[in-house]
Amino acid sequence: MTEFAATPVYVSAPSKLMLLGEHAVVHHRPCLVTAMDARLHMTLSLAAPGDDTFTVSAPDVGVERVQGRLAEAFAGGEALARGTRFIESALAVFRDAYGLPRGLVIETHSDFSSQYGLGSSSATVASALFGLAQVYGVDIEPLRLFELGFDAIHRVQHTGSGFDLAAAIYGGTLFYDNGTPRQIAPLDAPPPPLVVGYSGIKADTSTYVRRVGERLAAWPAAMTGIFDVMAQLARDGRAAVEAGDWARLGELMDMQHGLAHALGVDVAQTAALVFAARNAGAYGAKLSGAGGGDCMIALVPEDRRAAVEAALEAAGGEVVRIAPGAPGVRREEE
Repeated sequence: MTEFAATPVYVSAPSKLMLLGEHAVVHHRPCLVTAMDARLHMTLSLAAPGDDTFTVSAPDVGVERVQGRLAEAFAGGEALARGTRFIESALAVFRDAYGLPRGLVIETHSDFSSQYGLGSSSATVASALFGLAQVYGVDIEPLRLFELGFDAIHRVQHTGSGFDLAAAIYGGTLFYDNGTPRQIAPLDAPPPPLVVGYSGIKADTSTYVRRVGERLAAWPAAMTGIFDVMAQLARDGRAAVEAGDWARLGELMDMQHGLAHALGVDVAQTAALVFAARNAGAYGAKLSGAGGGDCMIALVPEDRRAAVEAALEAAGGEVVRIAPGAPGVRREEE
């Protein structure tokens, strides 16, 4: 470690949306994901010398000045409060790797609601680990930051593919292959022209991951085939993104949505928004994420953007005004 930060450190990390590869990525296939410009913001300040506590305030998740000892952060896999789980886990991972020689005060706020399913937990972990490195003067390369963050998330969730964490760290649009070896490939491409719609339903990701797992156990050959097709869509989608061929990417998105329906994760509210966007002139549209609600995305020509947004609202959706291709975790000015 080098010299500690003398003043508070401000960091932020982006949210994310999946372009192609939902659920298949959990089963070791590739996906396409893009970082969104709604960000999780975090301030980290050193406590007084000799103070060995951490204090967390995260009003967006109902946490007001929760305090504990650094040596006991996420002790036994338990957090002081539900809203501090991912910060405490990040503290524990960093402590195990580098130590935590002095207390901290951590505050967060977000540009986006956690109800949207935009990856707030991964953005929190990325911000916490990156911020700790800045505070304590530790040089951590992005891949090492990913490895630490992957550990922190698994300590809380005991599962996860890591694509959302990769988006939070690297930013932009990524091809993420969850096979062996894992591949994180930032794409040199313009941001896709997305419109984002919220279905009005807060979905439980773990419920739908489990549901897909149950269907895989019941129909292994058919489900494996679906995952393999999704993997090919992600590979074809990578080429379409790199070429800026949005019409082609839109077709792939339509196919991905059909496969998500076959997995059993589509619901009527999301489907209504998907078809409304297509009928209003989108290149393609699909649910984005685990399913069961949350967000859908439409890829749109700019001259049809207003029409697609109006169609989503008429179909009962909420247009979420965020943009893709955002930078990854970074230090901010005060």
